[in-house]
Amino acid sequence: MKRSIGIYLLFIFLSVTVNAQTEAVFSIDTTLIKTFAIRCTARDVGTDLLYIWDFGDAVGDTGRIVEHQYRSAGNYLVTLIVKDPVTLSSDTAVQQVFIRDQMQIPNVFTPNNDDRNDLFIIRSNGRDIYTLTVFTRSGVKVFKTTGKTIVWDGKTPAGVLVSPGVYYYVLTGENGFYKKGFVQVIW
Repeated sequence: MKRSIGIYLLFIFLSVTVNAQTEAVFSIDTTLIKTFAIRCTARDVGTDLLYIWDFGDAVGDTGRIVEHQYRSAGNYLVTLIVKDPVTLSSDTAVQQVFIRDQMQIPNVFTPNNDDRNDLFIIRSNGRDIYTLTVFTRSGVKVFKTTGKTIVWDGKTPAGVLVSPGVYYYVLTGENGFYKKGFVQVIW
C-alpha cells in the first residue's frame, strides 16, 4: 500500500503601512522691515499637513509660512502644531521670541542691488510716526519721508541714485523726538 503525502503550504501576506512621523520644526526670522514683525517657517515634512500657529499674544494663523506683527514689545512663546489629517499624528514645537522696543539706525548701507544691505532702514517701536530728512554734506536736501518705519533706497525723489559718500540726516518724531546723525553710502 502506497501512501501519498500531501504538503500544503499556506502563504499569508500581511499588508503593513508605515506612516511617516509628523514633526513640528520651525524657524523665526525677526529681521523684517516691519517693526515688531516676525516670519515663521515650518519645515516642510510632507504634503497635506495642517500648520496651526499661536504667537503668544492671543493671535493665531495657519499655513507653512506665516508673518505676524506684535502690538508691543515683550517676550512671546510661539507655538506650532503640525497635524497629519490622514494618519491623525501630530507634533508641537515651542520657541521664545524677544520683541524689543528700540530704535535701530544704521550708519552705512550699500544701495548696489546685490540684495545685501541695499536699504537704509530705521526700525522703531512701530507706533510713532517719524520724519527723516537726508542732506548732502553741503546742506542740499536729497530725500525726505514720513512713516512708522523709515526706508530709504539711496535715491532722490527723481529716482536718481545718490553718489557714494557721507550724508547728514535729521530724524524727528511725534512728541518732540529729535535725532541727527550721519549715514555713509557705499557702492
